[in-house]
Order: sequence, then C-alpha cells, then structure tokens
Amino acid sequence: MNLITKVIFFLVLVLSQNFIYSQEVSKDSSGIKGYGVAVAPSSMRFRVRPGSVEKKYLTVTNDTYKSYNFSLTFADIEMETNGKVGQLPVGEIAEYGLSRWISAAPNFIELEPGEKKKIEITLNVPDKEESNRAGWCLGMLDEVNERKEIVSNPDEKGFSMGVVPTFGFGIYFYQNPPSLDISDVEIRDFSFSYDDESKYVHLLVKNIGKGISRSKAYIELNELKTGYYEKMDLKVFNILPGREREFDFKLPGNLPKGHYSIMGILDFGSDEEIKAASKEIIIQ
Repeated sequence: MNLITKVIFFLVLVLSQNFIYSQEVSKDSSGIKGYGVAVAPSSMRFRVRPGSVEKKYLTVTNDTYKSYNFSLTFADIEMETNGKVGQLPVGEIAEYGLSRWISAAPNFIELEPGEKKKIEITLNVPDKEESNRAGWCLGMLDEVNERKEIVSNPDEKGFSMGVVPTFGFGIYFYQNPPSLDISDVEIRDFSFSYDDESKYVHLLVKNIGKGISRSKAYIELNELKTGYYEKMDLKVFNILPGREREFDFKLPGNLPKGHYSIMGILDFGSDEEIKAASKEIIIQ
C-alpha cells in the first residue's frame, strides 16, 4: 500500500468513526425537551385476594441530557391527622403495613439521556386470614451517585466508599382486598372559629370501616337573606381504617357580612350516600 492509499484509507476511517459517533449522540438526545426526570403513576391501588399475586408497572422517564441511577425501596408509614406522613421506626411492624408483601424488579435502574424504563411492581398477598385487611406503604425512588474516589472517614480508621442519595420521588401503594366493601367515614367535628386575621371552618372525619377510603370533602356557604352562595376548595384525601383526618377551611377575606348557613359535605366513595353537617353563623 503506497503513501497516498494509506492517507486515503486513514481519512475514510476517521470520517466513518466520526459519522458513527455523531449518529449515537443524535440518537441519545433526540426528542429530549429538558423537562427533567418523571415517575408515573404517583400512586398504585391494588385489590388482591389473599393467596393471589398482582403485577403493575412503574415508568421512569429521563427527559434530560444527563445519566441517572435510581434505587427503589419500600417502607411502612403512618399518617397524622393533618396529612403529614412519617416513616415508622426500624423494626416496628405496622398494623396496615404493606412493605413485606411488595417487591420491585429491578430495584436498581440506570437511565441514559432520553431513556425510559419500566419497573415491575409485584404484590404477593399471603393466603392467611390476617391478610384479609387493607394495607399501604411508601415506595422511595432515590437517585444514587457512587463516589468516584476514596474518602477518609474521620470517625473510623481507614477509608470508606459509599452511595449518596441526592434526590428522589415518593410513590404510594394501597391495597384493599375485594372482600372489603366501601369504607365508612363519618364526620366527628364541624365547627367555626376565628382569630384576628381570618375565619375558619374546621372539619374532623374518621374512617370507621375496614378499608382504605378515597374521600372528598368541601364546604358550602349560603347567606340566608341575600342568597349569596360560595363553594370552597375541594379536599381529596386517603384515610386508613381507624384513622382521623382534619381540615381547616379558611373563609374568603372579602366574604360579605350576613347570616350564613355553612354545610360540610363528605363523599367517601359510596354510591348510596354522602354525609353532611351544618350550622349557622353570623359574619360581622
């Protein structure tokens, strides 16, 4: 092979490699809009009989130009009356815990820019009498970054390497066996209060049934003389058996003075009934 032939061969090789590389980059970045990382759905609902298995899928989409790694774990949780969720202490068995029956495959994923992956969620309910109950847990999809270099540990001798979570997503998982009918939720308190700045309607509800209830609550205001009417913001919430939820509806600051009938409406998923409480107040 003479010198000219060698030069031509080299140029063809370099150009072909650059062409292949440019195709790969274009393939990775095509369609990316930079919206970020998304997880869907944000919650999953199961209706699995004891002794049965059901599978659903969680989709994770990386709409960025950066690669990410994520791990998925499950934890039993408890919810306060104001809706705040807290993780139970390690080793404590939750009355309505679901984490010991649920699993993910895979539980660790790597996402390239523009890539989308599915995670299989499996709920395996044991064939036991105690399994005929509601349950819930929180799935935590955390980003993980492996440390690139060894770092010293000031608390111990030597060195250590680890995985550092940076950001994540929470996914709620709910289970109501088919044998559980629509749960029964009742209004425990309906009251009016005010301070120097605002006026409030307080609503306290309790789930007295055996299943998890997906409920809605709202307040209606009706001025008895003028007919002025206003419907306040809808509250949509989940409530476990035996648990309570409370809400404070802040009345509009420009509410006209007058004699009002206020009504609290609770829709707990029944096709046959809704529950309500009412009282009259005077706004001065």
